[in-house]
Amino acid sequence: MHGDDRIRRLLSNPDIVLVSGYARLPDAVASHSQYERLGVVLAVDMSDGRIVAADSTLLTDLAKDFFRALVEGSSVAEDTSGLVQRVQERYAGHSGGALTTALRRCAETYQQLRDARGAEQ
Repeated sequence: MHGDDRIRRLLSNPDIVLVSGYARLPDAVASHSQYERLGVVLAVDMSDGRIVAADSTLLTDLAKDFFRALVEGSSVAEDTSGLVQRVQERYAGHSGGALTTALRRCAETYQQLRDARGAEQ
């Protein structure tokens, strides 16, 4: 699913929230001159923590697609450390450290939202 249809599907489910995380890029990375920080954005289903869509500010489409394939379908609620470890093991690009830091920050934001929702109930 692409473009507007994908967004409509995400918006039609009120349990899906968008979380983001950022981390400083190393100076030696090509995209550092364009972006000083790397961003990760996840659409997460609050009911189970499942990542239903992912994006990043990685420079190339291949890197973005590879990251997306590594994380979509995984749960930030159940196994954040396993998810981060999978990215560390499979993504050997120079931005890897910033990528996993930004991913951890997304997971932390999800946890905060989940805890806040639990406290409201």
